[in-house]
Amino acid sequence: MLKTSLTHLDHRQLTLDPTFRHRKVTDNGTHLASLRKTLRNLGKLDAILVWREQDDEGNETGRLVLLDGHFRVIAYRAESAEGHIEGKGIPALLAKGTRIEAELAALHANTKDALPLTPSERTDAAWALVRRYRNKISKSQLAKSSGVSERSIANMRSKLKEFLEAKGTPSGDWWRDRKWPEESTFTPPEDAERERLITTLAASITEAIRENRIRDVEIKAEAIQRALGQRDMADVVEYLGLSLGEFDEFSEEVSEEDLNNDLEYRPEVH
Repeated sequence: MLKTSLTHLDHRQLTLDPTFRHRKVTDNGTHLASLRKTLRNLGKLDAILVWREQDDEGNETGRLVLLDGHFRVIAYRAESAEGHIEGKGIPALLAKGTRIEAELAALHANTKDALPLTPSERTDAAWALVRRYRNKISKSQLAKSSGVSERSIANMRSKLKEFLEAKGTPSGDWWRDRKWPEESTFTPPEDAERERLITTLAASITEAIRENRIRDVEIKAEAIQRALGQRDMADVVEYLGLSLGEFDEFSEEVSEEDLNNDLEYRPEVH
């Protein structure tokens, strides 16, 4: 676990390393505007999280790497440039620890803050750490930091083994890579169309529930399961990051033999 101490940093001291950025959307005008308004009103925002980088031997590199608080840093920079705020720098929790600890801390911070990662961003981030560190991070550690179930992480490890044995190259998109080597012909809709479809489908489901005055959660769940089918239900449960251990009938089992082989399979990290 990273050890932190509260301090203040000049934004020019910070290094923005894309390795620790898991969002697919890099700009959010609404969120940034809200942060800038809060900053003008209160004079400060919650402390950012910064890692005092160290190499594999534990030697500090001199870089101060931002782990969490990208939008807050942008807000400080913008307000400072316009002369709206003055002070001794950005409040920061300065952390010391290994790179793996820093990666987990960055992921964990972004699963629970005011603008959390989406389910697909969380699974892609977990998939990236599985590929990068193999079994150096335990399933329980990664599950706690990402919000992705341990069984999903076990599936990722097994799928990584398939990629490595076949000398395949993952795309980085877990929802595509998890079906590899099957070729997907599906083309995701643009954001506007995706939102329209979600809104339309949600309205239809809500109308059906209200029309039948259904309050029983089990009835809702079983109806949705029957409508989707077992395979799609398993995908939905995993996408939402729920604990698949509670939904064994929805999930693809990972055998004990596969898990044991996976734990023994420790190729070099590149």
